[in-house]
Amino acid sequence: MIESAIANLQKEVPALKKMKLVFGLDIRAKGDMQVYRVEVPGPKISKGRGEDERCRIEIDRAQFNTLADEKSTAASFRRAAETGHIRFEGDSNVAKLVVRVFETHEQRAKLKKVH
Repeated sequence: MIESAIANLQKEVPALKKMKLVFGLDIRAKGDMQVYRVEVPGPKISKGRGEDERCRIEIDRAQFNTLADEKSTAASFRRAAETGHIRFEGDSNVAKLVVRVFETHEQRAKLKKVH
């Protein structure tokens, strides 16, 4: 599911395909936490933490399942982050870069609709 969620997001926001990043992904469920190391591009996914992670992303299982759906959009991920369903911790420069990529994508989408 992680791989398909990343692939769908990269398909919609092509600039994410070029981004080289290693991050941790914590998926929380009732009394349980699944921990992954994710490397993009690729993605390469492995269980556990990696010493080379630049940041960590934490998300609830139910929210992750919703976002991993093929119908989810970049805007869905952005709303989840803005409402606190996706929590980010780590290098603030990485967060700024990802936000900038999403904003640029949204601006381009608006320009395409106008023309």
